[in-house]
Amino acid sequence: MALFQKISQLREFVEEVLKILYYYRGRVIFSFSGVALGILSICIIITTIDGANKKAQVIFEALGPDAIMIFGGGERQRAARIRVSTLRTGDADLLARVEGVYDVMKVFSARNVMMRYKDRNWQTQAIGSTTNYFESFSWGFQAGTVFTADDYDRAEAVCVIGAKVHEELFRGGPALGKTILVGKLPTRVIGVLEERGGSVGGPHVDDRVIMPLTTVTKRIVNERRYLSMVRLKTHRDLDKTIEDVRATLRASHGLKGNLDDDFTIRSSKDILAFVTVISGSLLLFLGTASIVALVVSGFVLANLFYLTIQERKKDIGIRRAYGATQKGILLSFLFESILITFIGGIAGIVLSIVLGGTFEKLFDIPMMFSFKVVIFALLFSFLTGLLSGLRPALRASRIEPIEAIRG
Repeated sequence: MALFQKISQLREFVEEVLKILYYYRGRVIFSFSGVALGILSICIIITTIDGANKKAQVIFEALGPDAIMIFGGGERQRAARIRVSTLRTGDADLLARVEGVYDVMKVFSARNVMMRYKDRNWQTQAIGSTTNYFESFSWGFQAGTVFTADDYDRAEAVCVIGAKVHEELFRGGPALGKTILVGKLPTRVIGVLEERGGSVGGPHVDDRVIMPLTTVTKRIVNERRYLSMVRLKTHRDLDKTIEDVRATLRASHGLKGNLDDDFTIRSSKDILAFVTVISGSLLLFLGTASIVALVVSGFVLANLFYLTIQERKKDIGIRRAYGATQKGILLSFLFESILITFIGGIAGIVLSIVLGGTFEKLFDIPMMFSFKVVIFALLFSFLTGLLSGLRPALRASRIEPIEAIRG
């Protein structure tokens, strides 16, 4: 009987609060919107950082902890996005002799090459490489196979296309055996790569066409002396191998004394460091935005509650006269505040789910939604409601019934 009475009282309490919120629905919607936007920002922070970290781990595993990449042009030229051809084909042969190096991959990348299939066009990068490209990057196939050593030696017009190119040119349909134009060169598609998705500080990972290095350098760009990149694998300590690689290239390029390197060395460690910087920037920018949104919405909510208290002063006095305790009034106002922000938190979570796919498509930002997002979002919305409603609730609970009724 006592339990039934408690449930009945709780139901009446909730119904009363909902009626009050409906009566002041204009103010409630205003406060609710600010909280929803703040929680949306928090959800974006968490999902983006988690997604970026997961993507970095995937790339790290694909590159391998033993991978070293050397690009043409020094740090200054690359920072200014100036493409400088300084990495020669002979350098790759010299680097193969560095102690510990067991795998060497040569790459020449031709940017902004127009691909055509029937009435569909797509501009992407044509990557010429040695036959170990796919094994070195641990990149599997949706269909087809790699080009062979004979294809490489004869500079055959064959290619393997990325998932993005497959979608744009073939709309996901059959591609094997079809002929596409790579620039002006009719080329047969022999394979379609598995989708890896997204990008981290560069072009879309799946937006590429891979061909034999000899085909690209002889039949598309007519460049037989320089390479865009050399990728190595080592079973020695990574840092020591990088030191030997730098020394070998500086000697080969005649760089003495304090002359800057005319090449750039990157390792898989740099990928993780880069993503860490991106995650920190996102945390700083979006974190500031979300905190500002929550503080503003909390401030607005507190002021609206102060205003509401003045309007409901007589009602509070009557409730006190009929036996309502200070604790009951306090809990009533706190419940109203927390309920508003809690609903705003749920709305923010729903918005983050709905807009997550849009962010990924527009900005190539990988987003990973998890249960942790829900916990953080609801926790922040609860704290916002509690902190913004506490002082107004305390003020309402201290109103004397006689003074309130007289007023």
